[in-house]
Amino acid sequence: MRHSGPVTDPPTTATTATTAPARRGGRPRSSRAHEAILRAALEEWAEHSLAGMTIEGVATRAGVARTTIYRRWSNLTDLCLDALGHLHEPFPVPPGDSVAGDLLVLLRALRHLLTESRLARLIPQLVVEASRRPDLSLTYWNEHLMRGSSVLGDVLRRGVTDGSVRPDLDVELVIDLLTGPLFKRSIWQLPTSDEDLVRTIEIVLAGLAPGEAAQPAS
Repeated sequence: MRHSGPVTDPPTTATTATTAPARRGGRPRSSRAHEAILRAALEEWAEHSLAGMTIEGVATRAGVARTTIYRRWSNLTDLCLDALGHLHEPFPVPPGDSVAGDLLVLLRALRHLLTESRLARLIPQLVVEASRRPDLSLTYWNEHLMRGSSVLGDVLRRGVTDGSVRPDLDVELVIDLLTGPLFKRSIWQLPTSDEDLVRTIEIVLAGLAPGEAAQPAS
């Protein structure tokens, strides 16, 4: 049977569907939780040592449940290894004006890493753990310090190429001579001034001057 009156179309999805509220910007909650856990792990490690820290302590500091941590890491060691990688700070690219000037730029960057960066608080703990947990020390070296050593090596090799450094140098040994004082002072909480860095560079480069024959140790 026909009905009188105007014919109307059935309501469309577009007119009946409820519009979802716009999602707020920013990082997803899972990303924020991940970073909070890594920060908390580093803080717990610095305060309590690896032997003294717990998953429960990290969870409490990060404001997450323990299950949130265990979904990402199966144990405390894996969490700490990832946390070390979270501390990456790139070394600067030296200007290339001179070997001495470039070495000073890089040693200043290393001083910052060892004394003022977020990683600096962990150095005493890494020293303690070096013999017991060589995997952590190796990660610290490969992920942070090896990059700086590579750049230092590039500067020294450039000095060989331009004739300002003698060609028979042992690059790794020279890097140890340049950086050793910084490591010692950072471990013992001793200050290192720019004058200390300059003097170290001057002494090392004096022994690398072209024409200076290496004298065998007796």
